[in-house]
Amino acid sequence: MSTSNFSETVKNTIKQYDMLRSGDRAVVALSGGADSVSLLFVLKEISEELCFTVGACHVNHGLRGEESDGDMRFCQELCGRLGVELEVLDTDVRSFQKKHESIEETARRVRYDFFARVSEGARLATAHNSNDSTETMLLNLMRGTGLKGLCGIPPVRGNIIRPLLYCTRAEVEEYCAENGLSYVTDKTNLSTDYTRNKVRHILLPEMQKINGSFLDTAERVRRNLCEDSELLESMAAQSLEAAKSGCGYSVDALCTLPRPIRTRAIRTILMQGGIEPSSLRINMTEEILLSGKGKINPCRGKFVTVKKGVIFVEEQEQIYKKHLDRS
Repeated sequence: MSTSNFSETVKNTIKQYDMLRSGDRAVVALSGGADSVSLLFVLKEISEELCFTVGACHVNHGLRGEESDGDMRFCQELCGRLGVELEVLDTDVRSFQKKHESIEETARRVRYDFFARVSEGARLATAHNSNDSTETMLLNLMRGTGLKGLCGIPPVRGNIIRPLLYCTRAEVEEYCAENGLSYVTDKTNLSTDYTRNKVRHILLPEMQKINGSFLDTAERVRRNLCEDSELLESMAAQSLEAAKSGCGYSVDALCTLPRPIRTRAIRTILMQGGIEPSSLRINMTEEILLSGKGKINPCRGKFVTVKKGVIFVEEQEQIYKKHLDRS
């Protein structure tokens, strides 16, 4: 793909998903890797034509010593050359780690909390590409996902936009080479100790040996699945709106829905009630819904109740008493 074609693909993706409008500000999540460097460069290149401004943000997680510091300096120097305002979080992620949380989970939480702060009132542009989305689809498939998980990474989620989503990793690297863009490489991305890296460095190459057009094929599949998923989500939303009853939803109306619509409606009910939906919680809720009565406690302080023909989520204070040894 030539430089002009790469830019056109990014512009078309922005326009197709209404990612950026005239007067908007895009804040690039800049790691210093090839993906984020190419994203920063191409957005800066097309910003005048599409009438938006570009900024950037970088997180130094403090996990790789001098290498992490070097990545931070690289990003600072790059943004200085491009005339792009850069906000940096220089921190020690380990100090934020919670009990039972992996360091990767902690890093992601800290990173996205920072991203949310610096992109308030703007759009956060992340550099996920087509390969990343295919990897996500395969990972979700191995975990036993539903239809939504097979759609890979969405182009837009909230204020997060992904303009490179229809560019492959090879095209990103070609764009960097054609424009003389240097970038850094996080050595942990090369290790196969992590599941995603096993998919990236072992599984995907083998699948491409079997089918040289696998990435294109996976992209077509994802787009078709996304269309199906969007239709089902829309039908569920309409059905849920029609089922409104007082402080909840009509049990009879929800029970008559086809299961793919019903489970999506249940997911929405849980989310509206502040409950993180999971397959287990959706199935438990569906069980009491179909029985016409019951109450479950999917998380602390939250109850899903089916009573008098209505399903609703309520909050109740829970008091846990310690069992004392009276012997």
